Amino acid sequence: MKAVFNPCVLGILATLSFGSYVRADLEVNASVQIHTKAEFEAPLAPHGTWVEVGSFGRCWRPAHVAVEWRPYCSGEWVWTDCGWYWSSDEPWAWACYHYGSWVYDPALGWVWVPQVEWAPAWVSWRVGDGYIGWAPLPPPGLIFARHPGPDLFVFVGTASFGSPVRPSSVIIKNSAIVSHMTELGGLTRESRAFGGSASQKVMVNHGPALEVVQKATGRTFSAVPIQEAVRRGVARTQTIHQAANSRNTKDKREADVPDNRSERHDSPGRDSLGSSFGSDRAGHSASGHGKH
Repeated sequence: MKAVFNPCVLGILATLSFGSYVRADLEVNASVQIHTKAEFEAPLAPHGTWVEVGSFGRCWRPAHVAVEWRPYCSGEWVWTDCGWYWSSDEPWAWACYHYGSWVYDPALGWVWVPQVEWAPAWVSWRVGDGYIGWAPLPPPGLIFARHPGPDLFVFVGTASFGSPVRPSSVIIKNSAIVSHMTELGGLTRESRAFGGSASQKVMVNHGPALEVVQKATGRTFSAVPIQEAVRRGVARTQTIHQAANSRNTKDKREADVPDNRSERHDSPGRDSLGSSFGSDRAGHSASGHGKH
C-alpha cells in the first residue's frame, strides 16, 4: 500500500458496474495510489475491524463511532469541476467515501465494501419540497438494489446545503419528506481535462442543480478544481488528527507522571480527618503525612 499524503498521481483502476475494467488516471493532489482491494487492509486496520459479511466478502467496520452513526454525515459538500465532492474530517475518509460502497448489516451496522474506482462521493440523491437528501450507493452488481432504500437517505434543508454537516443537523427516516422528493440517481462517467492534460474518463457526481442550491442559500459556489478539493480535504484531516494525537500524547504523559501529593493517615491521637486531639497542634501536619 502506498499511503502517502503528499502530491502524487492517483491511479484509479476503475471497476465498471457490469464487471469489466478500464484504466482512468485522474491526477489529484495529496492523495494515494490504490490498485487492489488488499491495499486498503493496513491503513484502515487502526481505525476499525475487517469482517466477513455474507456475499460482500471482506468488509471494513469503523471503530469509535456512535451506535446511531451513518456514513456521509460528518463533513461538507464542496462544489468542484467533478460535481459535489464529500470532504470529511474522519481519518479514513480518503478511502471509504471515495472508493467502494457502504451497506447496512442488521448485526454489524454500517460496513464498507472495498472497490478500487475513485469518485467525488458514491451517493444517490433526492430533492424536492425544500430538502436535499443523499444515501450511499449499494455495491455494484446488486441488480435487486440499484437504488438505496428510502430509510437510508439523510436530508437537510436546501437553504443549508453546502454548510458543514453533522449527525445532529440531518433528518433521517422521515417518510413525509421522502414522499415529496424526486430521485436524481448517482454518478456518471464523463471526459474531463485537468491542468492542461489530455481528456480522460472520470466519475462525476452531479447531484442537486447548482442554480437551485445558489438560489436557496443565497451563496455563489465557484467550482473548486478537484485536485485542490482533495488536497484541502486531506490537509485538513491531517491537521485535525495531528492535533488530536498531540493532545492524546500530552494527556498520556501527564497521566504517567507519579502523583507525589501527600496523603494523611490515621495515627494514635488523630481522628480520620487528620485533626490532632492533643495540645501539640502546631506539629500535626508534618507528623501526619505519608507518601503513596
